[in-house]
Amino acid sequence: MMQTLTVDLGDRSYPIHIGPDLLRQAGLLVPHLQQPRVAIVTNTTVAPLYLSTLQQALEQAGVQVLPVVLPDGEVYKTWESLNLIFDALLQHRCERKTTLIALGGG
Repeated sequence: MMQTLTVDLGDRSYPIHIGPDLLRQAGLLVPHLQQPRVAIVTNTTVAPLYLSTLQQALEQAGVQVLPVVLPDGEVYKTWESLNLIFDALLQHRCERKTTLIALGGG
């Protein structure tokens, strides 16, 4: 059973959804997108487990998805990795309204 909490920040308020199988429920994300395009930033450990589920759900909802998969581990949390994200965004002509989704923890 899904529960929703709201972070009350006035006009910047947003929901936090908690529950099982939320990655398949693109309808929870789509209303918050400024355009039907997202970049999903994840790593080599999380991507094989969850990326395709989220990507398929978003694409079925009409959202264009750019996956950006980085190496896993603290050693890769560097400016170089950040530049890999920037390079992918630039190469695919993403713009300021392209939503970035961080898939994974840490």
